[in-house]
Amino acid sequence: MAILVVNNISKHFGGLQALFKVNISVEAGTTHSLIGPNGAGKSTLLNVLTGQIEPNEGSVVFKDRPLLNITPHKINQLGIARVFQTPAIFPEMVLLENVMAAVFASRDGAYKFNLLESRRHAQSVANFAIEILEQVGLQHKIRSEARFLSRGDKRRLELAICLAHKPSLLLLDEPTAGMARHETESTIELLRSISKKNMTIVIVEHDMNVVFALSDTITVLSQGQVIAEGIPDHVRGNPAVIEAYLGKEHA
Repeated sequence: MAILVVNNISKHFGGLQALFKVNISVEAGTTHSLIGPNGAGKSTLLNVLTGQIEPNEGSVVFKDRPLLNITPHKINQLGIARVFQTPAIFPEMVLLENVMAAVFASRDGAYKFNLLESRRHAQSVANFAIEILEQVGLQHKIRSEARFLSRGDKRRLELAICLAHKPSLLLLDEPTAGMARHETESTIELLRSISKKNMTIVIVEHDMNVVFALSDTITVLSQGQVIAEGIPDHVRGNPAVIEAYLGKEHA
C-alpha cells in the first residue's frame, strides 16, 4: 500500500525547469531512494513534499490526504519529518534539551510553548527524549552541548529530533554527507534498525554504497525527470542510469 503518491509534479524557476511531470509511489514500510546527478531535482522534490515550495502543477498525497497548500509545520504534524543536508540542531543546547524541544514543538505545533505546561510535563518528556537518544546511540552524551558533536553524531541528533515527532514517513537529505567511512557504516546500521520498526524512509543520497545497502526501491532523476525506477539490481544495470549518473564502473 502506498503511503506517499507524487503525481505529475512540475516546478520551474523562471526559465529553469527543475521538475517535469514527476510520478513516484512510495510503499509503506519501505526504504525508497532518490538518486541522480547534481541539479536533477531531488532536493526540489523534497521541498515540495515538505511544503517549502509550491509546484506549478501536480499533486502530492500522503495517507490519502492532499499535501499541497499546507504549511510545513502542519505537514510535520501529519507525520512527515525531514533530516536536512546541513544538520538543523540547536548548537548551544545539550542533546537532551534539543530533543525535548522537538517533543514540545510536536505537541504544541511550533517551537513556542506554554512554559507552565511544559514544566508540568517536563519529566515525562525528558524520559521520552532519553529513549530516543538511546535509540540513535547518543545516550552517553545527553548532557553535552550539540556544537561539540562530530559530523556523524550531529546527524544522529537531528535524526533523534525528527523521531521525537513520531513520524510515519522520514525524509533524509544526504544523511551521510561529510562523514568518515566508519560513521557512514554506523549510520547505515542505524537506518536499518529504524526501518525494521515499520518506518517508511525516503533518502536522497549520492553515496551509492549507502543507496544499495538500504533501498527497497530506487527512483532515478535526471534533468528534473524520472528516467528509471525499480529494485536496486535493476537500476544498477539500467543503461540510461549508467549513462546519466552511475558511470561504467557500476555496470
